[in-house]
Amino acid sequence: MKPNRNPLHCAPKCPGGILSRRNFLKYSTAAAALLPAVSARSQEAAPLSGKSAPRALTSIGLCKRYDFAQVRRTLAVMLDELGDVRKLVKNKFVTVKTNLVNTSEEDVGGVPVCLTVTSHPVVAQALGSLLVDYGAKKVVFCDQLPFRTPDSEAFSGYGFDLTEFNRVMDGKADFQNTRNLGRYKKYALVKVPGGGEIASAWEVNQLYVQTDVFVSLGKLKSHVSGGITGGMKNLFGVPPSSMYGNDLDDEPSEMAVDYRGDFMHTCERKPLTSIETFTGKSVLNDHGYNVPRLIVDLNAAFPIDLTVIDGISVIQSAEGWWNGSMVSITRPGLLLAGRNAICTDAVAAAVMGFDPDAADRTHPFANGVNYLAMSRRKGMGENRIEELEIVGESLDKARFEYQPTYQRINA
Repeated sequence: MKPNRNPLHCAPKCPGGILSRRNFLKYSTAAAALLPAVSARSQEAAPLSGKSAPRALTSIGLCKRYDFAQVRRTLAVMLDELGDVRKLVKNKFVTVKTNLVNTSEEDVGGVPVCLTVTSHPVVAQALGSLLVDYGAKKVVFCDQLPFRTPDSEAFSGYGFDLTEFNRVMDGKADFQNTRNLGRYKKYALVKVPGGGEIASAWEVNQLYVQTDVFVSLGKLKSHVSGGITGGMKNLFGVPPSSMYGNDLDDEPSEMAVDYRGDFMHTCERKPLTSIETFTGKSVLNDHGYNVPRLIVDLNAAFPIDLTVIDGISVIQSAEGWWNGSMVSITRPGLLLAGRNAICTDAVAAAVMGFDPDAADRTHPFANGVNYLAMSRRKGMGENRIEELEIVGESLDKARFEYQPTYQRINA
């Protein structure tokens, strides 16, 4: 299986007196010498098992073309329907995790990656320009990209042009490749609340904790291991190749660029992190067992503040060109957005024609665990469609039936 990627001053506290991710680090420098670094928002996110799962609105918008004005107009309505996005980002440092898979040099039958498997640059530009209009101080687009070139050059292969982004974002855009330390001098060690299913902690680029607002810009795709790729699965690009990459030998390497299948799909190896971070509860070679649990562990450690899903032009039946003839290109003409990633991904699954509360090992989760239901049981968010509120276009109008991923028998 071959799936695929300077702190700024801000107000000292978030609304309600809760420390932001970045200020938690600032005010706990002394403690950091004694304890592993933990993001403020992860520390706040105590396990909620046994309590009712939180719910948040999900907005659906119809958008047929990657025209900047049209995408921006549609997104503006959707974000306003969510109610609090302006307040969320005003005077804040925002990080947008894009979905840019493991190479920009492939296509699906000649169709570019941005129309099939990656976040489209027009959606990213439109989102970024709105966040800046809402008062964001800086918006950094990031992912773990398999290139040793400068950040702007690495992103350019996916159609992300920094000059063009800054033109529509008043000079407040930046790109960062988080495959290694990047611009920082040390990694952040972020604990998973409750200890995690497979990962008890993640060691990552500092960008993911030195931010006030964390946005996931995903793609509405099928996925053989996770069932769907929406906002939550997008966080699989957070762990850096430098400690999780297949091209590592027996020690970390800042030069590593490879994908992380050996560590995060088959779980044949343990990450080369500074401390033991995996619990040993993975199942060797069972990607359907391991991947959904790691999706949950990543989302518990890095709570997403806003999810936006590009479903204008995508693929179905499988997650990438590497699956050959199983992949088909489709054009749902949709955008989704929500403030709770579990709720938003649940609506995404329903839009694709699936039951987001389906039993494990049934479609769309044919090869493994329903990570949405697992997330609900952990108190992270609601996944049962009858319990969710959808604004914008109706689910019936938006539904675009996907072919499910194939069922794979493990060797």
